[in-house]
Amino acid sequence: MDSKLRTAMDDLGRRTGVPAPVVEEVLLRLRPSVRLCPDAPGQDENAPPAARLGGLPRMPEDMAWPDWQAHIATIDCAALPRNVLDIALPEDGHLLVFADVVDPDGSAAVRYVPAGSGTVERGPRITDENGDSHDVTVYEPMPLHAVVVPSFDDHWESLPLAHEFMERDPSGLVALEDFNRGLDALLDTSRFASIRIGGHSRYFQIPPEEDGLTHFLSVFGDPICGSPFDVALAGTPEDMAARRYEELQVYLGG
Repeated sequence: MDSKLRTAMDDLGRRTGVPAPVVEEVLLRLRPSVRLCPDAPGQDENAPPAARLGGLPRMPEDMAWPDWQAHIATIDCAALPRNVLDIALPEDGHLLVFADVVDPDGSAAVRYVPAGSGTVERGPRITDENGDSHDVTVYEPMPLHAVVVPSFDDHWESLPLAHEFMERDPSGLVALEDFNRGLDALLDTSRFASIRIGGHSRYFQIPPEEDGLTHFLSVFGDPICGSPFDVALAGTPEDMAARRYEELQVYLGG
């Protein structure tokens, strides 16, 4: 944990009236994440983009396109920051991210293309896993840069000390909300990310941790197409390490 961040969070707790044990509980809940953003202040001009948003994907000819989902991004695993996340990612090759962020029911899928695989660019008219042919949305291509940002899941009820603080103090929830806004500023969560890998995300549904799963990747609809819907994928660390991305579960967020 960065000592400057710890000091800043301690100061924030004192300003907002959040007890020190609750601040410590929040610190322990932080998880590293990589945000893929169109702009990244301080980014090395010569550093290659970590991903490309939109466009048409390059896929092996025998790889099925996920049902009724648009190609959101192609992530270059070799260009991602090393030894940052607490989940396993391939060291090379590409992750193809597909999702429907327009439908409120949402859907998403990840496909892995190992380095050196023979691939072809797949057109906007595709045959899905059911054998049906249809046109898919093609988003404007845009390079995405990787930014490492700690993330926090503000489901206060899942933090025992925070929950106890809210129960015993009538102003506890207000203090926690003020603390959360300050924490967002400290963590620079306002950066307009299109995709987040690792860390926590916010869900309309029960967080995946309550299902015994770990957040893998989120797709944010607003910066991609102005949609208010976000879609996340979560799974077990074992499935992620084994690249069993077809086992990931879909969660809706916002």
